[in-house]
This record gives sequence, C-alpha cells and structure tokens, in this order.
Amino acid sequence: MRNFLVLGALHSVCDGNAEQAGKFSKEYNVLNLTFDQVLDSDIDGVVIAAPAEHHYKLTKKALNAGKNVFVEKPLSLNLEEAQVLCDLSAKVNKKLMIGHLLQYHPAFLELKRLVAKGDLGRLQYIYSNRLNLGKIRTEENILWSFAPHDISMILGLVGEQPDSVYATGACHLSPTIYDVTTTHLSFKKGVEAHIFVSWLHPFKEQKLVVVADKGMAVFDDIAKC
Repeated sequence: MRNFLVLGALHSVCDGNAEQAGKFSKEYNVLNLTFDQVLDSDIDGVVIAAPAEHHYKLTKKALNAGKNVFVEKPLSLNLEEAQVLCDLSAKVNKKLMIGHLLQYHPAFLELKRLVAKGDLGRLQYIYSNRLNLGKIRTEENILWSFAPHDISMILGLVGEQPDSVYATGACHLSPTIYDVTTTHLSFKKGVEAHIFVSWLHPFKEQKLVVVADKGMAVFDDIAKC
C-alpha cells in the first residue's frame, strides 16, 4: 500500500479484518471498500496480497470483473488453476502479473547483465539457498512459499525451461506441510541448478550463486554493504 501510494496509484484498501482496513484507510487517506465494491469501481487494476490458498478465487473474480491483476506469488497452489487464470487473462485481455519482485532487484539486474554479456563465460551451475527460522505457513509448504523467488531468478538467468525437475523434502511440524525441500533442475544447455529452502533453519540466508567457466558471482540479498 505504501509503495502504490508513493506512485500515486492507491485508490482504496480492502481487508477482511475491519479494524486493520480502517486503520490503513485512515493512515493513507483512501477509501475502505469491500472486495465487491473494489471490483465495481472504475479502477484499472487490483493488487491481491492474501493467503496463497485464496489467490485463485480472488484473481479469477477480479479478471472476470475486467480488472488487471497484480498478485503475490504463488499464482495458485494448483497447476490447473494457474493455467485457468492465464487463459482467462488472455481471454478478457487483462494483465495478470505475479509479484516476482527479485526480477527487478538492482543486484539481480546486474547479475543478468553479466551473464547476458558473457562476462562470466558459459553458465555451468547455479545454486540458491533461502533459509530462515519461520515464518511457518499452514496453507502452503516451503516450496510454494520460498522457492518461487529462486525458480524465477534461475529461469531468468538460464533463459529456458528445464528439461527435468526433481524435488524432495521432509515434513517435521505437520504431517502434510513440507518444512524443508531441495529441488534440482537440469537444462538443455547443460546448466544444472539446485534450490534449498527451509523455515526451520537457525539463521537467515538468501543467497544465489552462479558458477560459469570464466568466473562466479554471488547475489546475497541480506548482505550488509
């Protein structure tokens, strides 16, 4: 909300928690609306920052109302639902954008430039660690919650879809929610990548390492300069 206010684009706020909605409506001096009222208004688009299990329903409703949609990752917790939303976006001719924010991080943009120019040489191996103690989710597992950032960056660097993907993990706090996963991706160009994510880790780490035949680069998102 703060960022959209700075951009001069914040029209209103909507939250199922009436007290919180009222607080931010007053703080940002904008309307406090229900979701149906938002969709009935003449705004161009909506931003959906809700629990992941609600992304599909809310996004579909907004697209059907003729709104452009910016939605937090993941787009859905179900591949078929995600495809429905992509097809619907094309059908109604409205933008559907997922919040892969690290694609616009200055450090990652520089890393992409180095790779594209060939300064590091031929890509060989990429690995990413996204670790923390919490925030522990109950609606989606660690792969859905943490790994989309890393998958997005790796695909952006390699420039193609993987030929094969293998993921494994473990459930420690809940019998159905994975707390730790490792994912391995193999690409046609010969690049290999792996992603390690966990919310049961004693320290925070957000690091992407790129290994090529002429050099290496590290994107450490929590390093202090």
